[in-house]
Amino acid sequence: MIKNKITISILLLAMLTGMALIPAVSAQTEDNYSVTAEEAFKHANANMISFIAADAPGFENWTGASVDPKPVELYDINGQKLFYQFSVYKEKKLIGVIDICADETLGPSLYDIVFDPEPYKAAEAMKKSIEIAKSEYSDGKIKSTNLVVYSYPRIGAMTVVKDKTTGIEHRIFVDAYSLNEVEDKPATETEPGIWSLYDRILTYGKENNLKEWQKSDELAKSIEQAAANKGININAAVTEENIKKLSDGGVVRSSFTGNILDIDGIGQEDPNWCGPACIQMACEYYNKPIPTPTQYSIYYYFPWGDEGEPASGLSADDIVEWAEDKWEKTGTITIRLFNSDAISEIENERPFFSMIPGHFRLCKGYIVQDGYTYLRLNDPEPTGSLCGTPGLLERTYGSSESVRIYIR
Repeated sequence: MIKNKITISILLLAMLTGMALIPAVSAQTEDNYSVTAEEAFKHANANMISFIAADAPGFENWTGASVDPKPVELYDINGQKLFYQFSVYKEKKLIGVIDICADETLGPSLYDIVFDPEPYKAAEAMKKSIEIAKSEYSDGKIKSTNLVVYSYPRIGAMTVVKDKTTGIEHRIFVDAYSLNEVEDKPATETEPGIWSLYDRILTYGKENNLKEWQKSDELAKSIEQAAANKGININAAVTEENIKKLSDGGVVRSSFTGNILDIDGIGQEDPNWCGPACIQMACEYYNKPIPTPTQYSIYYYFPWGDEGEPASGLSADDIVEWAEDKWEKTGTITIRLFNSDAISEIENERPFFSMIPGHFRLCKGYIVQDGYTYLRLNDPEPTGSLCGTPGLLERTYGSSESVRIYIR
């Protein structure tokens, strides 16, 4: 979360430029660009095989894994279907999830992969959101309840209820991890809130996104056909023998470049402490200061003035101040989100802070695979977890990223 200070960096203000903060709540009908679950399943398998065949970092133990053909459907807050989320199992253990875009206008089919994900409580969240809607709007009519990405990567239940008298629609959000109700408020320069990832991706341009989808679709079909020519069903478990068949002779021509720094994930201990958690990760990487400070001590290191007990998180300026005071390094805040810059930082063994609206992550690596660049991120969410989400692989095309803080 972002700290509310009088001296807000102009760069943070630019963070939300062009974002639709409160989209319409009524569900929109799917058009001819919608992707079926069957198509998405093929893309999930093809991408998984591509990474395994290339021996990409993080996929070393995925041989023998299989994708569950029944995905969870995740919606955007504007009512559009956003992702098909496929679970990946190995020996009956959940080892990853793959998010495939549910609409061709969202660009390349693969949006992200999470290694060793923290399971969320979908049914409980949906039940609670309905209960709250009925309690707060007893005379209202419930129009829909869906699992939504309400503030990427946060997932929750959204119930839309319509007041029968006024016709006004209200949204009830419940986080799928904590089961806490989430206030329906817009994101601002300094405070997190509900925002639309769907609308953000469309800022890249519908036509450009359609071209990128087509490229990824051609890749998926080529992998499927190459496998079929070898008598391999890509929708079955990926055996070591089949990967060898696909890799030998360049049947699946997949290669990667990349580098991942050795930085363990740390979960944030409080909803406002994503910044302190990321600082804590970096402290352990730099081995400075010693001992590693607690998230509590990092949070209260910064003066909060007359605000009393703070109710928000650190700012990007705070990260810069900490870097100078504790690491004797220079922090640079930028909205220039070039792949080449991210690669340069990691190759020079410099992790950096990757910000999305209202939230900090720590970038510890990158992978360039099949023409697309992915950041390997340590996300301190979900709150209260031991390691957060240290295995987030997120594409940079149509990314949720808003600001980076380089530490040099």
